[in-house]
Amino acid sequence: MRTLFLILISWFVLASCNKEEDGMETNTYQILSLLINEFGKPIPPPPPPGEEYSLSKLQLDSINNQKQQIGIYPKFKKLDYERVNEELNKSINYQEDDYVQKQLNISKIETKSQYHLTIVDTVKLKQNRRYIEKNFDKLLSFHDIRYNNEYTKAETIIGVGMGPLNGFASLVILYKINGEWKIKETKLLQIS
Repeated sequence: MRTLFLILISWFVLASCNKEEDGMETNTYQILSLLINEFGKPIPPPPPPGEEYSLSKLQLDSINNQKQQIGIYPKFKKLDYERVNEELNKSINYQEDDYVQKQLNISKIETKSQYHLTIVDTVKLKQNRRYIEKNFDKLLSFHDIRYNNEYTKAETIIGVGMGPLNGFASLVILYKINGEWKIKETKLLQIS
């Protein structure tokens, strides 16, 4: 009887751990899908020097519907907590856990149909400085996503590169509203 009791307790503990991991994975890929759809957008051309202009809805739609080759860095990077605004950290009580670098699975990411996602070959990236601009419209890299205990608030850093000395990194604060993740705030951290 005691053995049966221990087996049942072990099964419940394992089942609850798997459920929490599944919830974290589901939230992670929902956030990645949102970030890719937001930061993978084509960038409209700047106005001529010294001039201002606005683009028509037709022109903006044409730009936003362009096909994009988006390279995805294959693993999450560890979030550099010291670079994040201290006030923002205090507003979200994040789960504390041991960091494990996770491999991304792009088949779980849902994006706009005009985006073609590819995991970047990091060896080629290191060998050829122009690898990104020759093969992709953008390279996106993600830092690990930190959640509060209820999985209703999250933060991460996203890196966007379009070539050497042509990119930026932003802190992204997200809130889950009515079961859907929304970007609440972005803060530019670095630009090159």
